[in-house]
Amino acid sequence: MPCSTRALLCLLLVALPGCGPGTAARPAASPRAQPTGWTVPALPAPVPIAAAEYAQRRRALASAMGDGVLVALGSQAPSADYLQFFQNSPFRYLTGITEPGAALVITKTGGRVEEQLFVLQRNPAQEVWEGPRLGAERARQLTAIPTRTTDRLFFAVDSLLRQHRTLYTMFPGSGDEVETADSMRDQRMLMRLATQHGVRSVPADETLNRLRGTKSAAERDLIRRAVYITNVAHGEAMRSMEPGMNEFEIQALIEYVFRRHGAERPSFATITGSGPNSTTLHYNANDRFMQAGEMVVMDIGASYRGYAADVTRSVPVNGVFSPEQRAIYGIVLDAQKAAEALARPGATMEQLNATASRVLATGLARLGLIESPDATYACGGGGALGRCPQLRLFYMHGLGHGIGLDVHDPNTSPFVVGSALTIEPGIYIRADALDYLADTPEIRALIGRLRPVLERYRNIGVRIEDDYFITASGVERISAGAPREIGEIEALMAQTGLGNRERRPEVVEWYQMSGTR
Repeated sequence: MPCSTRALLCLLLVALPGCGPGTAARPAASPRAQPTGWTVPALPAPVPIAAAEYAQRRRALASAMGDGVLVALGSQAPSADYLQFFQNSPFRYLTGITEPGAALVITKTGGRVEEQLFVLQRNPAQEVWEGPRLGAERARQLTAIPTRTTDRLFFAVDSLLRQHRTLYTMFPGSGDEVETADSMRDQRMLMRLATQHGVRSVPADETLNRLRGTKSAAERDLIRRAVYITNVAHGEAMRSMEPGMNEFEIQALIEYVFRRHGAERPSFATITGSGPNSTTLHYNANDRFMQAGEMVVMDIGASYRGYAADVTRSVPVNGVFSPEQRAIYGIVLDAQKAAEALARPGATMEQLNATASRVLATGLARLGLIESPDATYACGGGGALGRCPQLRLFYMHGLGHGIGLDVHDPNTSPFVVGSALTIEPGIYIRADALDYLADTPEIRALIGRLRPVLERYRNIGVRIEDDYFITASGVERISAGAPREIGEIEALMAQTGLGNRERRPEVVEWYQMSGTR
């Protein structure tokens, strides 16, 4: 999925396609072919993350700290026990513990480092509702960390802060997780102890982020498996898509493929944006009926054993690119390949983005959507207009981001061997792209020149995103199993997919009959 400017085998299920009322047929793609030719490469047996690797991560963190006490809080269970629990990424990175209510304490004095893990007490009555807990003994066996129950956490921290002058903190809620009332209570308790003992409080998140930027072999293996499952889902979505379907049908198919193959969940909200929705960067309502002649952007990722994939493909709903769609898609693919060619140890995302932006601007100028690769326009508001690249009318996000335990994971810059990242240029021809510019003679003249071309390409959104590992020899595109060449996509979309099997279009049509939200 696009970052802000801030910062397994191939499924061989064959069935007859079903069509909703008024569904248009795919041009030059009927009858659908049998699924041949495309496959996702096989993977070897998995490499689990060992307790020794978690221990090495904690040692590295302690080495980067000064003397003091680190308290890393795991996530608390949701307030309602029918909601799903997910461990926060920093705590999972350091311990591998995935149950709620845990905490890690690391004490450093000179060269001496001591660790304590705190977990919930066994409680058979509560476990009837929530499932079995590790308990202190089992947690110690899994992690090799001396372990106590969480009812002793604050007594232990209180005692340690009598002997140390710095409290390093690592709290839930810094990423996508919503902080719970219990989590906020624990954080306030720690801050009161720090104040009571007159110690300074120092967030340790940035220190840990620097360590997380380089992925180990075991981490790369899990990312690769998340990407693998995501590739399978992309292929099945391409096979199944047809005019008249709703975006939520493709979303449901994608997430079914994720879970069926062992993914925990989507690593972010699934995006299946068609027509005008293809030009909205983080669209995820996924409730529009898709029509022939439109593009659909599928920005998706599976989360596997906590590790995220993030792969985007943009395809024509009817399976065949129009000349206009083909032109925009070709520019975006050229930009991605140009950036990809520069990815290696020592390179930076800024360098890749500059190269991709140049290719995008050159392509847009060739089509007449901007006046020249370097053209600017008057932008801003409040009576203080500046100059912005015309490219930004149609490409308004960063080129990529790190991936790992979070879909926007800490990354290293410059890249190093072990960096994991995305490259995701895009072009978004919003129908209203020229409607909210400053009202000046210059802008009015610019709109007059660009409007006819924009009308030809309006509502075409294309983003192409792949996942990569930086290697000693350059870069590996680990999402290569998801087709991205136009010929590959059209050939795959001519086939029958799982989403066409036993489809009930009359039921899907209820949604359309019930009116808009």
